Amino acid sequence: MTQFQNTNVVPTGIPGLDETLRGGLRAGKMYLVSGAPGTGKTTFSLQFMAGGIGKGERCLYISVTGGDSDVADMAEASGIFLDPALFTAYAVEISDEVMEGPEQRVFHSAEMEPSGAMKDLLAEVQRVKPQRLVIDSLSDLRLLSEDLVSFRRFILAIRREFRNDECTVLLTNNIGQSELDTHMETICHGVIRLEQAAVGYGPVRRRLLVLKMRGKNYRSGWHDFTIGSEGIRIFPTLTVDPLRSQKSQREVLPTGNAQLDLLFGGGIDRGTTTAIVGASGTGKTTMANLCLNTGAQRGESAVVYLFEETEDSFKERASGLGMPIDDFVEQGLITLHQIDVAEFSSGEFCGMLLKEVEELGATTIVIDTLSGYVQAMADERSVYTQLHQLLMYLAHKKVTTFLIMEQHGVFGSERGEIGNMSYLADSILLLRYFEHKGEIRRAISVLKRRRGPHELTIREFSLSDKGIDIGKPLTKMQGVLTGVPTLEN
Repeated sequence: MTQFQNTNVVPTGIPGLDETLRGGLRAGKMYLVSGAPGTGKTTFSLQFMAGGIGKGERCLYISVTGGDSDVADMAEASGIFLDPALFTAYAVEISDEVMEGPEQRVFHSAEMEPSGAMKDLLAEVQRVKPQRLVIDSLSDLRLLSEDLVSFRRFILAIRREFRNDECTVLLTNNIGQSELDTHMETICHGVIRLEQAAVGYGPVRRRLLVLKMRGKNYRSGWHDFTIGSEGIRIFPTLTVDPLRSQKSQREVLPTGNAQLDLLFGGGIDRGTTTAIVGASGTGKTTMANLCLNTGAQRGESAVVYLFEETEDSFKERASGLGMPIDDFVEQGLITLHQIDVAEFSSGEFCGMLLKEVEELGATTIVIDTLSGYVQAMADERSVYTQLHQLLMYLAHKKVTTFLIMEQHGVFGSERGEIGNMSYLADSILLLRYFEHKGEIRRAISVLKRRRGPHELTIREFSLSDKGIDIGKPLTKMQGVLTGVPTLEN
C-alpha cells in the first residue's frame, strides 16, 4: 500500500482514512467530523485518540453530557486501548437550569453557569497541553453559550491556544441545517462527513465524504466504511495510477485444454479480463475452474468470489468433473470466499480484493457470478463504473480476471448482462445449448479477443468426470447459436 513520509502530517490511526487523506491530517489544525447520531463520530474520535497514544502523544478527550465511564465503555466495546499515562478524559456537565433554556431562568445569562464552564474547559486544555484534542460534541457544548457569536469566540479561543501547531483538534457535531454547521465548517481547516442509510434488506450501509481539507490533497467522493469490534475501517474509492502499473512483456497462459487454447488463439492473455457467458448449467464455472487448476499447477495463486453457491458445492463440483482443488486450497494456492450479498458494500468488496492482490499476491481472480455481484451492490447506482475501475486496477496489476456472466433462457439471450458488460471484457467465451437429434448438447466459441486473433469456429463440447472434451468445429451445421441448428446439404 501507499507509504507516506510527510512529517507535517498526523496519522489518524483509522484504517483506510490515512490513505483517503493522502497520509493523514495536517498537524496543529482544527477539523470537524459531522454526522447524524449513530454514524460513528465518537468511535472515530476515540480511534484518533488511540492513534496519538500509539505515537506517545498526550491526548485530551472532552465529553459533553457524557461521563468518563461512558468514554471508557465505548472504547472497550470498540477494542480501543486508551493508556491512562497519556490519555485524559474531561466531562462537561450541563445543569438542569441550562437545559431548561433562557425563558425559565431567574437570573441574567451573565450570572449563570455557561461562562464558568467554558473557562474551566479552557483551563483543563491549558493544564494538560495535549497534542491531540477531541471535543465531543459541539451541538451539546453549544448549550453553554447564550448566542452563536459567543460560541464562535470560544472555538476561536481554542484554536488560538494552539496557534503554534502544537495540537491537532478534532470536533464532532450532529449534522443539521443550523447556522452552527455553516460557521463551524468555515472555521475548521477540514470537514469530514459520516453518513449511514438503510437500503432494503440487510444492515445499514455507511460511507464517508471529505468535504474540505485546506492545503492538502485527498481522495474526493464517497468512501464506504464499517464499524466492527475493532472500530471503524474505511475502504477508499479505488484509483488507478498508470505510472505505478507493472510493466512486463505480453504473456499467454495455457488454459489446460489444447482445444480451448486453439479457440483462444494460443491461450489467455495475462492481465486481461475474460467473460465466460452462457445459460445456467452450460459449464461456465467449470471453464474458469480449469484455468484455476492449471495456474495452481504452475504455483500461481487464485481467489474465487462466490456470490451464488457455497464453498463446499464449488469444491464438490470441481472434483466431480475431474479437476479437484482441495489440495490447492490447503496449500493456499486457491482461496474461496463465499460472499453474503446482504452484508457487503462495493467498497468493502474492493477492500477485500485489494488485500488479496497487494498483500497475498493473487494473480487470478474469479467473480462467480456477475449477476450476484450486481445484486450485492444493487443500491449502488454506479456499480458498473465501479466494476470498470476495479477491472482497470487488476489489469494494471497484471492480474488475470474471469467474470462468470449469466444469459437468460435455456438457449441464451443477448439481453441482460452481456449487453451491458461485454465492453469491459478483453475476451468473451460463449457457451450455448443446442438441440440435435432429440438431445440437448453444448457448443463453445470465442466471440472476442482484444489482444490478438482467435478461432472463429463453433465447436461442440461435453463435460464428464474426466473433465472437458472439446470436439471438432461444427462445419456441417447452420444456426447452432440459435439453439436449433439445421444440417447443411
